[in-house]
Amino acid sequence: MNSVVEMPNKLQQREADKPELDAGLFGVDRPGVAWDWMVQTNQPPEGTDWARPQVVEAWDRCIEEYGLIPRASQLWPHPIIDAASGARTAPATNLDVRTALATMAFNLQPVLRGTSVSLLLADGTGTLIHAMESGSSLGPMGRRLVRLGESWNERIIGNNGLGTAAVLGETVAFERKEHFSSILHPFATVGHPLFAHDGSLVAVLGLITDQRSSAQTLLGFVRIAGYLIETNLFEGQAPGAFMLRLRLDTICVGSDEQNCLLDGLISLDEAGRIVGATRAGLNLLRGERHSDILFRPVETVLGVTVDELRACARRCEPVELEIFSGWRLRIELIVRHPGAGEAVQPARELAATKGSGRRADYYASGHAGRRAAQEPWHDAVGEAASQKAINLQKRKIPILITGESGVGKDHLVRMIHANGARKGRPLVLVNCAAIPRELISSELFGYVTGSFTGARNGGKPGKFVEAHTGVLFLDEIGDMALDLQTALLCALDSSEIVPVGGSKPVTVDVQVIAATNSDLADCVRKGTFRRDLYYRLNGAQFWLPPLRERPDKLSLIRYLWEREVKAQNIDHVKRLSAEVWDIFERHPWPGNIRELLNVLRSCLAMTVGDQTRLSDLPEDFLREMNDSVQCEADGGSDPAWPRTRPIPEVKALVAWEADAIRSALAKTSGNISQSARELGITRATLYHKMARLGLRR
Repeated sequence: MNSVVEMPNKLQQREADKPELDAGLFGVDRPGVAWDWMVQTNQPPEGTDWARPQVVEAWDRCIEEYGLIPRASQLWPHPIIDAASGARTAPATNLDVRTALATMAFNLQPVLRGTSVSLLLADGTGTLIHAMESGSSLGPMGRRLVRLGESWNERIIGNNGLGTAAVLGETVAFERKEHFSSILHPFATVGHPLFAHDGSLVAVLGLITDQRSSAQTLLGFVRIAGYLIETNLFEGQAPGAFMLRLRLDTICVGSDEQNCLLDGLISLDEAGRIVGATRAGLNLLRGERHSDILFRPVETVLGVTVDELRACARRCEPVELEIFSGWRLRIELIVRHPGAGEAVQPARELAATKGSGRRADYYASGHAGRRAAQEPWHDAVGEAASQKAINLQKRKIPILITGESGVGKDHLVRMIHANGARKGRPLVLVNCAAIPRELISSELFGYVTGSFTGARNGGKPGKFVEAHTGVLFLDEIGDMALDLQTALLCALDSSEIVPVGGSKPVTVDVQVIAATNSDLADCVRKGTFRRDLYYRLNGAQFWLPPLRERPDKLSLIRYLWEREVKAQNIDHVKRLSAEVWDIFERHPWPGNIRELLNVLRSCLAMTVGDQTRLSDLPEDFLREMNDSVQCEADGGSDPAWPRTRPIPEVKALVAWEADAIRSALAKTSGNISQSARELGITRATLYHKMARLGLRR
């Protein structure tokens, strides 16, 4: 044996090893051996004994087509730079579509919160345009991987869920050492391509997790999520005067009919020509490519004219057609009421600015601003949360709002009050962290005359009484002292308060809304917050995302910038340059909207001329960005990046593996058979790992 890993180019499995052939999605050992061998030989293994065919083919592309080296340390996601100008290239998907896709992806966050899974959205070239990492524990390395603007293109980082899904046009998953780049070895990545109405690639939906053996499970989730997003995008972006919803008349079973449970959509222009279709719609029509059906009259494809379909729709009659022998479809026609002279939107409009090289002033004018000029901005995140909260308010259910500092929790409370059942009634705000501990009891419950030295004549009613029939907002509730938590719980349960120094209870009718940037569940586990009070306040919980995760982040920045320009009575044009937009898009924004407002006001004051440049940005703001990048490059924890729970110590996988083997050998006094059983591996695998790691009994 000339090397640590003895592995001929055509690997022959031994009969004794056959029960352990599970690789890739079902383990990391065999793909790990294959990757180690590839590093030593700079060529992928032949055959599929040690790695899945999809993995071997991807490795072959990386080496033969892209010229990548598996051990190279530069295989990090990084932005694509235009050689002529040295600037980052603009995203390949326009801002309207990016915002729509990010909003749909954001709506998946309740499913992923509290997990170790981060949701990613990349454009067709693999550039990250949205990331949702709340609840994940990816650590410093993982946070660097999910930086916006970084490219996961397969040519840059090797095979991975997002980049390979874009290349193959299908859902893919890789786990641990199935990735070409060692940077991705601690993770599993999954990607699902999202297509436009004409079959062109618009974006890629992806997931990344540090949980072992998670890729197979996540494959099903990302397929369903991708179908929902693609369907919603089609309904909102596809051209056409009419839309057809297709479904199979009879549920079928079989590999050729795997999409029979999914509704397909097809769009038609006024003349009855097919101008768009979802992939499910294409499959139901037995088409292989969109070009098989695009711009063909619907009559030649379905055997029925658009006028006949409209007539059946007016009579509310179902349309059932047998387009192939034994292949029957139910068809529903939807009239979309297009404007006069509507033209078919080519897919290249969904991928605007590609090929321009340097980032043009894309966000400040032109395509990205057209819709913003026509439709006023609205807080979609806040409005969705407030509408649900208003319905709860009618039943006097306590509401708990969570989120990082500066995300706008107080703004949401004002929205709930202004539009809810108690509008016109008092709204009383109490910052539990700002009131001294010895005064908060009298602030909340009031006091009577002579109750303590300095008490004013006539006493004081307290915040509960002031909020009677209205809303009491308890901000930073996690900072309230334990003894006061008990008094607050009694007041909430009985709807009665007793002023300090008094003996007669006072009945109050208040709707309580609490907010915190702390992890209250973790505070309960640590004993710093009462469990019963937590459940009493947590009648319904609303989480506000940090600015970096908001799907409408760029639109929000534009709105707040224009609002500040108007507030300062500036009568000439003031725009943010492309370089400033690039910084705003990638910045971690630890202070969230509060920090954004301060930065915008500072920029406006410093800007000379009609356009803000990088030199107009506050120095500490730019330093914050540079410190974040440098800290992640060093593999350390980023102090500017808030997190809701402590990050465990991060080690390389090889270090964990070596520690586990040393522990097992010590426990069994060097007995190889017993150590292998302790570790859940075979004796042969243990010998191999010991040789690779340089360990002895």
